[in-house]
Amino acid sequence: MSLAAERLELARTARDIARAGFDERLAQVKHDLEVRSVGGRIADRASEEASAVLEEAQTFAGEHRGIIAGTIAAAALWILRNPLLSLADRLRAMASDLTKAD
Repeated sequence: MSLAAERLELARTARDIARAGFDERLAQVKHDLEVRSVGGRIADRASEEASAVLEEAQTFAGEHRGIIAGTIAAAALWILRNPLLSLADRLRAMASDLTKAD
């Protein structure tokens, strides 16, 4: 057998081995997809990551209660700023009326 023929035979053998490995892997992927779809895998992964984030948030909240309470209070004051300013104006007007009446 000539050198070229030997090389061709080696190349075919390598190709056949690579193809067999590919076919085996492809069959495994198809089997895995039959067991659990891509959408199901994505949903599982998303729920796992959401659970991890929730656990981390709970840990943070437990360790930093004061900061969270202050932030919530500041947000509430900001949201209610107009009604609170209006109430303050009415109270100031009532106080002014009381001082004028005396």
